[in-house]
Amino acid sequence: GTAQTAPSFRSSCACLAPKGQELVAAAMQALQRALQVGPRTGAASALLSAALPVAGAGAVRRLHGSGRTYDVVIVGGGIIGSACALELRKKGYTTLNVDSNPSPGYGSTSSSSSIVRPFYSLEDSCRLAWEGYHCWKGWADHLEAAADEDLCMLHEVGCGAVETLASPACQTYISRVRKAMDACQIPVVYWDVDEVRRRLPYVSTRSYFPPRRVDDEAFGEDNGSDIAGMLFCAQAGYVNDPQLATRNIADAAMRRGGEFRWRAHVKRINRDGSGRKVTGITLDDGCTIEAPIVINATGPHSQALHTLAFEGAAVEDDSRVSSKPLKVEVAYVQEPPGSRADETMPVVVDMDVGVYFRPQHGGQVLIGSVEPDCDDLHFLASANDLEDKLTDDWTSVVYRAALRLPTLQIPNTASGLSALYDTTQDWVPIYDRTALGGFYSMRGTSGNQFKNAPVVGRIGAELVDGCENGYDHDAKPVVLSLQHVSGSVNLGIFSRLRENSGTTGTVLG
Repeated sequence: GTAQTAPSFRSSCACLAPKGQELVAAAMQALQRALQVGPRTGAASALLSAALPVAGAGAVRRLHGSGRTYDVVIVGGGIIGSACALELRKKGYTTLNVDSNPSPGYGSTSSSSSIVRPFYSLEDSCRLAWEGYHCWKGWADHLEAAADEDLCMLHEVGCGAVETLASPACQTYISRVRKAMDACQIPVVYWDVDEVRRRLPYVSTRSYFPPRRVDDEAFGEDNGSDIAGMLFCAQAGYVNDPQLATRNIADAAMRRGGEFRWRAHVKRINRDGSGRKVTGITLDDGCTIEAPIVINATGPHSQALHTLAFEGAAVEDDSRVSSKPLKVEVAYVQEPPGSRADETMPVVVDMDVGVYFRPQHGGQVLIGSVEPDCDDLHFLASANDLEDKLTDDWTSVVYRAALRLPTLQIPNTASGLSALYDTTQDWVPIYDRTALGGFYSMRGTSGNQFKNAPVVGRIGAELVDGCENGYDHDAKPVVLSLQHVSGSVNLGIFSRLRENSGTTGTVLG
């Protein structure tokens, strides 16, 4: 084929059943491998030259030949793993993503609320989210996608954070967020309570802090005051389809020669004779895939894979921060009558009643919890222990949202999903090397890092490229230069060696 026919061919493949798509993808990958190891002449040479850029100076050596040997194996085919594959391919590294699921973004990514907001209390996190917003805003350019490619969309509805004078923690959060956004030159305004009423007439401005569960006798009683107002940023919103977003970025990686293997379960992280460096992975079907670099991007399964990597290793895990899976429930309900939520409702972060909500295209509202003190956090020993059913947590979060949206009609039957976050102690992710040579962590990402995924791919690529070529990231952290906004991000804030960061200790970060 030719570069001109590839987009229409991929579009035609999109209508195939999942198994058919897998077979087509496997055939295309086999063709890529054959072209890589065989003579390159004529159109094939031109096409491969465009699709497979040569690595820059100092990059890891090329390791072609068997079809089972790569520069980098990325365990995980969600939004983070796929983004890492794309950015590593741009640097010329050969990559293989392996995932136990049947297609891109089928795991925890598919359950993401996919909110894009710059509201963070740490300046570097705020700046990273602002860079991520620009990637989503120019999604087609970021992917170098064809004009006819089916892409996800950013619904730019804005984001508002409710301020309540009844909560010192909320006031501290709003103050830090505003300071961070001002430092990053992110446009932000403050709506006083009258402006909130004018813009969102279906919203109650009474203050109910502290949040309570629906079975609390005092549930529904206000504290005698109104909220103070709302911090609002227009450059925010949500991505309509997180699974399509992942497929988009995986397709972009494959266009550059990245490979993906689905329904693949990792049995072992292999090490060299010294026990101090990885050499690849072994799957449960006995297949061994050689690679000097392995990236852990397995979302809620990341701690289990991390533990597996260090079992029997000659080096001790020196991480001060770990991650673990947290069960969460998200509700889908019909929008308040007459609200026209699609047109009028921003993403709302509300610590006063302990929820966040956003419009869901098609006349619905998505509601989740911001982990107030009244809620028990359901950490699981294993991500495999998740029970896919809704509980009283769903009821509490919907009723709390109804305090802010008093005309919300609560259904008799629960509708929504039970899913997993991958959380660290301070809700800041771990993007770092590990004490085991060649083994990298992209952990603690589920819950609030979807918005940053396009930039997180660059973080992964820069860490690998720097550390594998002798840079001491522990002594002097890598600094990521941003492409769309001013400034840079010190990646030390995501270090495995950090002390707990000063965050909300919730999904808000």
